[in-house]
This record gives sequence, structure tokens and C-alpha cells, in this order.
Amino acid sequence: MTTNRFGMTSCGRALAVLAALCAPVVAYAQTPASSTVSSPQPATDLRVQVVRPGLHVIAGAGGNVVVWSGADGVVLVDTGLATSSAALVEAVTRISSAPVKFVINTNGHVDHAGGNEAFARKGAVIIGLESAREQGGRDSAAPAGNGDESAAAPAAPPVLTTTDTLALHLNGDRLDMTHVADSHTSSDMVVRWNDADVIALGDIYWSGQYPYIDVESGGSLAGMVAAVEGALARSNARTVVIPGHGAVSNRAELAAYRDMLVAVGRKVREAVEKGMGIEEILGEKPAAEFDAKFGRSGAIVAPEEFVRSVYRDLASKRPGR
Repeated sequence: MTTNRFGMTSCGRALAVLAALCAPVVAYAQTPASSTVSSPQPATDLRVQVVRPGLHVIAGAGGNVVVWSGADGVVLVDTGLATSSAALVEAVTRISSAPVKFVINTNGHVDHAGGNEAFARKGAVIIGLESAREQGGRDSAAPAGNGDESAAAPAAPPVLTTTDTLALHLNGDRLDMTHVADSHTSSDMVVRWNDADVIALGDIYWSGQYPYIDVESGGSLAGMVAAVEGALARSNARTVVIPGHGAVSNRAELAAYRDMLVAVGRKVREAVEKGMGIEEILGEKPAAEFDAKFGRSGAIVAPEEFVRSVYRDLASKRPGR
């Protein structure tokens, strides 16, 4: 088992991040606009925001959950943590009494797929990548036998899968799902509503904070940047951008996030090419100019943790390694 940026094994890292994701989340505004890890606790205070007619974002269940409702039924993008599933079911029912027909997972981590089973039992069809089904719905960042069965327990795996793209034609719109490889993990999906002009990026985008790049599960800085560039190419000033964590956002904020990824990555890459080690690089504070914007107090990923993940990714690709 490898040691990661938290000074933990990959198992310990996953559980620490999941603990932080279980903590209460600050309520979102109604318009787009050093990490401490907390103890796990079920989310009981879910906040609902309308982003377009028929499109709502629910915060506080783990990762952000998108509810798409209309004449043809309800579709969810992500289902949060298993511990929040009862509260999430109730929140979705308040938005629409229609049944949830489909659930789409942007990634397989338990803060995005932990509630799958609750909706599958009610008849929802789980949609995801073929690789997620191959893993049996288990969160690859929380290996079996880690002593915490709630974190490692498999979510209901997808029964409708793709290795590339898929589209749903419902509720008067077209929803496109696109596989983006080697970004947050090796298996992430970007979801876009064509007519509503809304895009959900999952954990490729962390609004107002540094991202968690799961290098051990195939994530990479280059893949994150490529995925964000793809989203920017298909967006405009009107586009609503929904992150995996954080406040609902827009194209300008997503572009600033991309610029941060590129700038920090460049500095770390140059340091790696000089043969510098991680402690030397941390001493140079390569993310310092962005800390005021992305390093807010209470964020899940501290600046040093983000730099460590970038180093781990880039150092592994250094020629001769």
C-alpha cells in the first residue's frame, strides 16, 4: 500500500478525505458566484438551489447532487454519501413526486455514489462507466479490509454502462455524458444539458478551493486541465457550471481555476526537472499566489496537500523514473 500526500497509506488518505466530506457544508448563495479534517457524521442539513427551471442542486449530502425533473420523470447526477441517503430521498421527493428513473455517477467515490442503492431499490437505473461496474461499484479509493466497512462497502453498480459517451433525451432537453480519462480519477464523467446550458463536472472542478486529485486511482493534473479546457470550449457567459464540491459557478470562475492548475503545475514541473524533492518544493510555496482564492480556511484540501498531489503525479512521469 502506498503512502500519499497526507503521510498516510492510500486507504488512510481516502478515509480522511471522506471524513471531511461528511462535515456540514456552508449554504450556497442563490447566484453563481490549511484544511482541517472533521469526524464523519451524517448530513442532516441539505440545501436546495434552483439553477434552471427543472434543475436543482442539493448540497450537504457529500458531493453536490443534481436533480433534473420534468414531465418524463426525475434524473439524478450523483447520490452523495450512504449516510445521507434517507435525507436525500426526502429532499428529492420535495422537488418532485415523480419517480427517479435514472442515476448518473460522475465518479465512483462514495461521496458521489454512496446513495445509489437507496434509489436503485426504488427502481432507478444506475448509469456509469463500464469500469465502475467492473469494480462492482466499490470505491477504488477505499480498499476492502481497511477496517471501515461503511467506507469500503460497494455502492449499487451501474446497470447501463458506457466506455465513452451516452445521451438521454428527456424532459424536453438532451443530456450528454462524456467519459474524461485520467482527470480526478481514471474514470470520471462530465454531464451537460444542451438546451439548459448547464454543465456538471463532478470532482474535476472544486469551486473556490484546491482540488483532490486521486493519483492512486489514475487521476492526473494534465487530465484535469484537459477536462476543464473541454468544458470551457463548450461554455459561454450564460453557462451554469456545477462543481463536485463548492458553490454553483460560471465560466469565468472555471477559467480562473484552470489558470491556477496550469500555473501551479508549471512551477512544480520545473522544480521536479531541477531534481528538487517535495519538501524543498513546499518550501518554495508554488501555490502561494492563489491561496487567497483557493486556500480558504476550512477547505477540504489544503494548499500543501494539493501541491503534494501535483508532485506525486509529475514526479512519477519524470524521465528515468
